[in-house]
Amino acid sequence: MCRLQAICVLLFIAISCQSSGQTGYLFVKRGIKKVLTLLPGDDIHARLKNGGYVKGTINSFQNDTIFVNGKPVDAKTIVMIYKKPLPKKRLPDTKTMLLIGAGAGLTTVGLAASGQQDWDDAAITGATIGFGPLLLKHYGLKLLRLFVKKKYRVGKKYRVTVMDLSIPGLR
Repeated sequence: MCRLQAICVLLFIAISCQSSGQTGYLFVKRGIKKVLTLLPGDDIHARLKNGGYVKGTINSFQNDTIFVNGKPVDAKTIVMIYKKPLPKKRLPDTKTMLLIGAGAGLTTVGLAASGQQDWDDAAITGATIGFGPLLLKHYGLKLLRLFVKKKYRVGKKYRVTVMDLSIPGLR
């Protein structure tokens, strides 16, 4: 029984050394649905009621105050929050494109040599198999970028909620 107690104590010590406290959250909500969640360390770009802008890194939260680059910003003064745009994906480099082209050529030769398709249809099939996923990914992200919300106007539809989970005496 002594061995079991020792293992339990060591396990408790190991777990407590690795545990950490929760941080605060900044939620942008539409009704009850969260559309954007920001944590300390995330970048924020917002417009305030007085016409000014705040842009920087979130340091911490305290009640309804957001500390951005060490300066306090009241959450009630935020009028609009701008979302960071999706990163642009580029097409692969030349070497990868040549390898995909070689694979498309081998697919064409294989389909035509086996007699499954004639040369014209095999060339179209090989190019579709090789370059189709790249084109779907590239142009699909461009199409998706058109429909992604880039800014949230706080007021009628959206609201900002700060959830501060830190202990007041340990700040």
